Amino acid sequence: MEENKKLTNIIRALITVIVAVLIILGLSEILILKSEDGVSQLKALYRQPEESIDVIFLGSSLVYCDIATGILWDDYGMAAYDLGGAEAPAWVSYYQLKEALKTQKPKAICYEVSVATLYPTLFQADNWATDNSYGMKWNSNRISQLRINSEDKDYYNRLIPLNIMHGRYNDLEENDFTDKMDTADFKGFKPKEKVYVSERPDMSGVTGTEPCSEKAEEYIRKIIALTKEEGIPLIMFASPYCISESGKQMYNYMQSLADSEGVEFIDFNEYYDEIGIDFETDMADLTHLNYSGNPKFTRYFGSLLKDRFDLPDRRGDSRYISWEWDSALQSYDRNDKAICRTDDAGEVLEMTKTGYIVFGTNEGKAYIIDNGEAVEEGQEGFRMPYRSGDDHLLFIEEGEGDYKHYCSLFVNDVQYKEEYGNWLFVYDAVRHEFVRSIGY
Repeated sequence: MEENKKLTNIIRALITVIVAVLIILGLSEILILKSEDGVSQLKALYRQPEESIDVIFLGSSLVYCDIATGILWDDYGMAAYDLGGAEAPAWVSYYQLKEALKTQKPKAICYEVSVATLYPTLFQADNWATDNSYGMKWNSNRISQLRINSEDKDYYNRLIPLNIMHGRYNDLEENDFTDKMDTADFKGFKPKEKVYVSERPDMSGVTGTEPCSEKAEEYIRKIIALTKEEGIPLIMFASPYCISESGKQMYNYMQSLADSEGVEFIDFNEYYDEIGIDFETDMADLTHLNYSGNPKFTRYFGSLLKDRFDLPDRRGDSRYISWEWDSALQSYDRNDKAICRTDDAGEVLEMTKTGYIVFGTNEGKAYIIDNGEAVEEGQEGFRMPYRSGDDHLLFIEEGEGDYKHYCSLFVNDVQYKEEYGNWLFVYDAVRHEFVRSIGY
């Protein structure tokens, strides 16, 4: 009897521990910032069909801001993935690549070396270290990456996400529970919109060299060794940006390192004219391309890769339908940004003929336009419900007191309201997002 009681207590204790661990892991998953600066890129990697990615772009934010996977798909049928992390040093990229190669056998790997080369950082701060590891599954790669990327005082604290993320309780949003980027349709691309005007740099006369840190060089060589071991061709490259003299000297050193290892290195800062980079329109900041610049660079690099390697055109292959969605989502995102930049309601109507629902008011009447076709009309005091997939939309006229008069669009439980007049409310039915309202 006493033995049975002891066994029962042991089982209860084990169950309590297991439940506590599951609760901690569940809370950690919810509290982890759903960041597209590394976390989402890693999580979505696991959603990709096995051995489906033909080209992995590896590195820092210069990868996921500058390489538009949707354009590579549209122009070349290339199944590419941006596996980048925020200010990712070489040791972060090394372990991310090791993780990717568990399920993927790409035909080429393109490693962007700018951060690994230029930044002297030996350990990342909490924000970037967690972005670059918390999307990875619990395994030896995640633990090893955190170990090499953390000072002793930070390492054990970072092992458990709840230690870092517990302060986010008051900041939780719907996406913390749904995580819309945790899908095979996301291929890592996260563009920047701003326009940064600068002078075009000219480093043609810079011939000296400046080495990167010993730690960075060690892991760059480990990346090279890993690709050789796996039999995967590697191109190391530097994205075009507002390069400095010191930066050029470091890329000269990278060239000598690549030559010593027998791999290709391309400094795209030597190809501004060929790419078509305009430093008055194409930069988001000193280092990243924007919506104007990344298509130019992507197309130039994509053409080069098609010439270098035997990369299949995957368009039309049902196994690659997620790349079609990635392309469509990027295309509509670019169009949404263009819609937000114009003040011409006529242009908005032209730009929303496919994949959009427009809710409008004009001289006391209301209407709904779906894919360029008027589908409903309403009169004064209108209340017009509409469905788009799982989204519930409601367009209404309403008043508050004797003098307040509004028209509102509800997208599920979110209200977008304007004082009554002539308005267009634009809803993107592909990305399932409200775009903007525009008066006319």
